[in-house]
Parts: sequence; structure tokens; C-alpha cells
Amino acid sequence: MTKTLVVDDEPEMIDIVKLILENAGHKVSAAQGGAQCLSMVEKEKFDLILMDIRMPKMDGWETLKRLKKNKLINGTKVIVLTVEKGPGVEIFGLQDIVSDYITKPFERENLLAIINSVLGK
Repeated sequence: MTKTLVVDDEPEMIDIVKLILENAGHKVSAAQGGAQCLSMVEKEKFDLILMDIRMPKMDGWETLKRLKKNKLINGTKVIVLTVEKGPGVEIFGLQDIVSDYITKPFERENLLAIINSVLGK
């Protein structure tokens, strides 16, 4: 069973992603923002992190930089969730930890296909 952490500031988005992933056999935890994500990853190892980019206080890029700097995600796959057409220049320096991105809104099938590809399933 894949342990997945969904990081988003929108509770509705967390609920949607959580439902899709749990139905696909994932064990899903959720963090509402970067600070909560950092705290959770310090205590528990995840196989996959789905990271929203546009969040107040600490955005997804800053959260990923801190996770990388503190060596908290070694071996964890990261997929960026974004309303943009894809990661822009902010990805530089994080290419080694970001495996792919998913544009919001997304189709259930596309979300699962990208996740399965990143996880090698």
C-alpha cells in the first residue's frame, strides 16, 4: 500500500484527491499547508507527496526547498499540483526531487496515470 501525503490549502481539493487515491488503494494523509507538511514528514516516511504550489504563508516551492535542505524526502516521489501550465523557473534546483506535475483541474484517470508512472506501477 502506497503511503501518500496530499498537501493543499483547499480542504475540498484534499477531499477530492484523498477519495480518488483511497479508492485506488493508497493510504492517504493530508496537510493543509507547508508548515504542517514539514511537521508530518519529520515524523513519518511517505512514498509519495502531492504538493500544491499556490498556498498562503509558505508556498509549495518553499516547502519543497525546506524538505530538500533538511533531507526529509530521500526516496520519496514528489508530484507538483499546479493551476499553471507546468512548473516554471521555480523548478530549478528542485528537478532532482520533483518527478512530475499535474495541472488543476485534472481528470481522475490522468491523476492516477501520472502517479502510477512516477511510482513505476
